[in-house]
Amino acid sequence: LYVTSSIGIAVYPEAGESMEALIQSADVAMYQVKDKGKDGFEFFSSDMMVFADSRLVLERELRRALDETQLRVCYQPQVDALTHDVKGLEALVRWEHPEKGVIFPGDFIPVAEETGLIVQLGEFVLETACRDMQRWRSEGLRQTRISINFSARQIAQDDFVEKILDVLERFELPHDCLEVEITENIIMADLTQVIEKLRRLTSLGIKVAVDDFGTGYSSLSYLHQFPINTLKIDKSFVNTINIDKGGSSIVDAIAAMAQGLKLNIIAEGVETVEQLAFLKKNN
Repeated sequence: LYVTSSIGIAVYPEAGESMEALIQSADVAMYQVKDKGKDGFEFFSSDMMVFADSRLVLERELRRALDETQLRVCYQPQVDALTHDVKGLEALVRWEHPEKGVIFPGDFIPVAEETGLIVQLGEFVLETACRDMQRWRSEGLRQTRISINFSARQIAQDDFVEKILDVLERFELPHDCLEVEITENIIMADLTQVIEKLRRLTSLGIKVAVDDFGTGYSSLSYLHQFPINTLKIDKSFVNTINIDKGGSSIVDAIAAMAQGLKLNIIAEGVETVEQLAFLKKNN
């Protein structure tokens, strides 16, 4: 086991004149360390309290957003690079704040993860996506598959698989219309539990994809043990195609590995003709 520590330090009297105030200030400083990647220390400063207050406000507003249905699910098409046919859709959540406008996931998902609200948020995305899928199928779009990203907190729940099956059953959807997306770090967090749950899903016909592949810390010796159908190349690598040789080489390496493991591969965030041409030519 490799153990690291995140330490917040509060100095009397600048950071507080009572025991409670000093502990609160040290706690705020500790979370600054965690936000910077953990394993370090920080002294409390007044600027940190402004940041902490803004996080509290965001958490309170996010709870209200979940209650008042301010969240929306948008869909990003997954397109076959050769035929240009839409093979699937990825569900993406957006927060339509009544005063601040659209808030993107990077600004509120970390708070949702930290506070546990990610479980409620994830259930909302799953329900909404399956409801939309039911409507699309009734309108004739029966070949479309939908991909949904699940957090570590959701997967850690004992009834994770049962919740997915319950939603699919309620909306009368076949299992193979859903693809569960997870990140590399989730895979490595609890190998035994994650493998067991993923195998249950795939045995029932539900697909599994590894999102943002190449940005985490998974071991290739473990990767082949998982019942995975798809690898998704992170957008940060796609952006460097035809710009940086290192980025292009990484894309080629991931594609070659996926082919060797007989996995599907998705390149995220293809936005230029040059990027698409590279992917068609090299993969």
